[in-house]
Amino acid sequence: MKKQYEDTEFDNPLKKLNSDLMWNKTKKLEIKNRILVDIEKLESNERNKYSILSTHTKKAKVSTFNKRSTLYKRFSLAIVVCLFIVSTLIFTPALAVIQEVYDNIFSSKHIDDTGVRTAINLGFGQALDQTFYDKKHDITVHFEMVMMDDKETKLLLTYQSEKTNLKNYYLDIFEGDTSISLIVGNERKKLNNVGWGSRYYDSKENKVAEAESFESIKEYEGQNIRLEIENLTIYDDNEASTVHTIWPLSFTLDKSAISKRKTVEINKNFSFERETYKIKKVEFSALETRVVVTGSDTKLQTDESGMQYRVISKLEQKFLNARKIDEKYGYTVDNKKSGVFLKSAGEKVEPIFSKGEVDGANDEYIMIFGPVKDRQNCILEVGNDMKIPLNKSGTIEKQAEENEKTKIDTLLVENGFTAEPLTNDEKKEMDLYLEKYPKEFSIDRTVIGKVKNHENSKVIEVSISETSGILSEIQALNAEEAKVARKENGLSFIPIYLNHD
Repeated sequence: MKKQYEDTEFDNPLKKLNSDLMWNKTKKLEIKNRILVDIEKLESNERNKYSILSTHTKKAKVSTFNKRSTLYKRFSLAIVVCLFIVSTLIFTPALAVIQEVYDNIFSSKHIDDTGVRTAINLGFGQALDQTFYDKKHDITVHFEMVMMDDKETKLLLTYQSEKTNLKNYYLDIFEGDTSISLIVGNERKKLNNVGWGSRYYDSKENKVAEAESFESIKEYEGQNIRLEIENLTIYDDNEASTVHTIWPLSFTLDKSAISKRKTVEINKNFSFERETYKIKKVEFSALETRVVVTGSDTKLQTDESGMQYRVISKLEQKFLNARKIDEKYGYTVDNKKSGVFLKSAGEKVEPIFSKGEVDGANDEYIMIFGPVKDRQNCILEVGNDMKIPLNKSGTIEKQAEENEKTKIDTLLVENGFTAEPLTNDEKKEMDLYLEKYPKEFSIDRTVIGKVKNHENSKVIEVSISETSGILSEIQALNAEEAKVARKENGLSFIPIYLNHD
């Protein structure tokens, strides 16, 4: 299901404004000029779509940490509510205080895309200031701003209602029923998503702010264009349904919305956890920094039937290791965990985790970070022991490879566990358990220890994937059920497995 973030403390002065107030042309010009002023101030930036996946068995709940959310899973729509839309298009000029409210939303950490926040603070983007009223659903939509580069368009908008609860309403063009189409003259084109976009729900105002992310439309500079957002997706209790509607937006695409992207060819090789990688190039723009990589484990795999699929690479797993979910601020960085980061001019540049699932060529993996101040002075930091200058001539700094035990211990500690060896009696218990285990499961497992100081917790077992380094755990609904489950399996301790998958 899509993410849900709330902030009950956000105070929106729009309530206090009378919607019948008339726009002052002088004020409008002042605001437009203010938006375009370059403040020259940068910020930097987790949805671990931390990803906690949960499946329920008879007595246990399985939670898998640091597992990549897959593009191919979709919600089955059991019921589609068909509604005829009677909507009215209104172009309502905004007061200065309204503009400031919108700026505050999209430049705050409630939007988990540092590129958007940076662009807002730099005054980059084309102001739209158009309001559309969806009468059928009592939803007032405000189109705030559009910004783009060669690879991506960001459309910033808010929608609010007095009657309809918008808590579970999403503009989801990634895996939902929402779509965005571009109409220019007689041409109509459905636009592809770029990443997941960024969403923030304010429960006090019953208002949603979204930064929708889709393919670049910069080629239409100077032309009158129309965007149509079709349908909203409702996610509620692991089910999805559709609200049929069309939200239109017409404007002339101005050059103020467009930034240029600079590509620097790198072609620098390095090794990480016994895999080899090449940084092909780095792409810089006002919205992001992309590091494009190929590697021995980034290529598409093919099964017996000829179907191709992608396996998470060790570099990608390291990149996602520091990703976490925050109830207020979406995808953020867990500073207690190691990951992959950029440094520019000595300052840390965090990943934009909300741009997950951005595909490159078949053998490419793309890591996306916030915009950088100094494009000539960038270093990619992989974990705590490797620094790679993002230029052709710089020398890679790398400490000695850690041994396998050290890596496993580090992974356990990062997830709140400590390992200790089994006693002789515990080894015998384990041998008896594993005799029946292969009859029920096909995974080849090796016991490497037991969890320390979790005997009275809900944890039943901890597993580490040898291939990807993903750590997962099985939890019961409560500590007492965990104790019963261990006893039924003939175990007096919580085992740690290494899975040879």
